[in-house]
Amino acid sequence: MSSTAVGSISISCEEGLDGVDGSARFSFRPSCSALASVSGPITARLAAEHPARATVEVHVRPLSSVPGTAEKSRGMAIREIVERSCLLAQHPRTLIQVVVQALTNPTPGHALLAAEINACTLALINAGSIAMRGVVCAVSVGRVKKGSVVSVEVDSAGDAVLEGGGCFAFLFGFALSGPTKGSAPPSLAHGSFFDEAELVRAKEVAREAAAEVWQCMKNNIRHQKMVGETQSPEEVAVKMEI
Repeated sequence: MSSTAVGSISISCEEGLDGVDGSARFSFRPSCSALASVSGPITARLAAEHPARATVEVHVRPLSSVPGTAEKSRGMAIREIVERSCLLAQHPRTLIQVVVQALTNPTPGHALLAAEINACTLALINAGSIAMRGVVCAVSVGRVKKGSVVSVEVDSAGDAVLEGGGCFAFLFGFALSGPTKGSAPPSLAHGSFFDEAELVRAKEVAREAAAEVWQCMKNNIRHQKMVGETQSPEEVAVKMEI
């Protein structure tokens, strides 16, 4: 038994942030929200310079206090996704700097990480200065026990209590034959408390839910283009119920 209901998704592209090339906000309900900004390609420090590709630097900041072990762990996961999804060889000896700010406290499960990954993806698209292999979309999936029935459901930071799970990220793009949905190696799972059968089911649930997030992002980009042709707002926001 499984459920792919993502819930309420809110996306906004922030145009008022100073000193960055692109930024965006992504939310799974009001209780799980993140803001990301992208700067680059910019001049890299000599110690961080790579002769064949751009260097990716990710900083994850909590809602309050200083970054801890959890933020560093999420930052490593996001950096790996950026390195896999961007064509870094086009910008050797430069730096791509990503700053992710949590706008809510961490929720049980991995919904905040998924929101941060999606915000980062949108910020890269908003920047438009870095070529990408595709669009990475992430969702958090967990195991929910209801009586004697165990189901795998999408964790959208709602009221459901998840016993275990992880964050699944998928790369979506277009091949010559049509749209392609991400799988390994671009996909990434962070955290795991599934047995083998549940993991297979969780991947399918996550892939379907991530496709809905991808569709929401595409609708947001189309909306920005239409609004941009008629006016220049400081912020363009799209809210969808999925």
